[in-house]
Amino acid sequence: MTVRLTVKQRSEEGGAEKPSVVLLDDEVITLGRDSVCQVVLNQQAVSRTHARISKDRSLFFVEDLGSSYGTTINGKKLVKGEKQLLRNGDVIVIAQFDVTFDRVTEGQSDGGGGSTQFVAKQVVRDVMRGLGTGGEQPYLRVMNGPLEGERLELADAQEYIIGRDDDVALSLKDDLVSRRHAKIRRDLSGTHVEDLASRNGIKVNRKRTKKKTLKDRDELEVGSVRLLFIDPTEVREAPVVLPDESEEEATSATGPEEEEAPPELNASSKEPPTRTGDEQGAPPPEAAASDAGQADEQSVPEPGDATDDESSSADEGSAVEESLVEDDGPPRPLIDLSNRTTLIFLGVAGLMVLVGAIILVALFAGA
Repeated sequence: MTVRLTVKQRSEEGGAEKPSVVLLDDEVITLGRDSVCQVVLNQQAVSRTHARISKDRSLFFVEDLGSSYGTTINGKKLVKGEKQLLRNGDVIVIAQFDVTFDRVTEGQSDGGGGSTQFVAKQVVRDVMRGLGTGGEQPYLRVMNGPLEGERLELADAQEYIIGRDDDVALSLKDDLVSRRHAKIRRDLSGTHVEDLASRNGIKVNRKRTKKKTLKDRDELEVGSVRLLFIDPTEVREAPVVLPDESEEEATSATGPEEEEAPPELNASSKEPPTRTGDEQGAPPPEAAASDAGQADEQSVPEPGDATDDESSSADEGSAVEESLVEDDGPPRPLIDLSNRTTLIFLGVAGLMVLVGAIILVALFAGA
């Protein structure tokens, strides 16, 4: 199985340089500043031998080799000396370098879908090898600690005890592990893990649980020991297919396919394009002059136009007068006799005037 590493170096301005692609089929791939490394990352913050990618059967793991500034994978910092499983698309960050990991396989040119058929056949072979007699069985792989790399093969219809005792299936000499910590059971429905009332419990994919059905590449934590569950019968990730060299040469020789031109419209249906703003451009001088002359002719009033204007102004004046008359209505009386209070006031005032007149007449008569 070939490994493809896509290396990108980030600049201080925040951009990235053009990536470089490295194809390797080594069992162990070293990344660092030293020229003996398969992948040389030339930067002062990179250690001489910074990180390592190793192959274990069909799996690939990455580990930090005690570098000064550490290694991260998908944003998570690696613990020095501990291996981490790699999946397609994982990004290993070393200083200002982003290294994208992919498992790849070369395609075979066989008509239109040769590459797809090749991968499908390979997947079927892997599955049949796991299901057939004598094939590889599911297992637990120890990822850290003194037993790193050890395997616990899991046969069907069997139970396995994990703990600190010596007589268990997988003995882990860890103070955080109970004597009989967890039980692994495999049956027709799958592989199951169960906590045996341990002091510190168990975790699957960093989540605490009492009982869980394991799937391929799940990570089980027992105390401080990490166990990776591998089930070859499950196909959860196919390798990336590289194009065949013959296909690439044929493509480069023939060149890109030309696109078909759209059908030409009939001459009667063609219309001049509509342009707005500056795209319309200035009209020809003759057209501009003729347009200006037409505008001048339209602006000169004819003899009959003046009479029409006077009559229209007279009509407007009469309309204004009519509107004023309609708004004013009939003339209002000086004193509103419809009001009762006003009538009483006028009656009292008239009575007082009458009494005053009688008194004056009587005074003049007595004199």
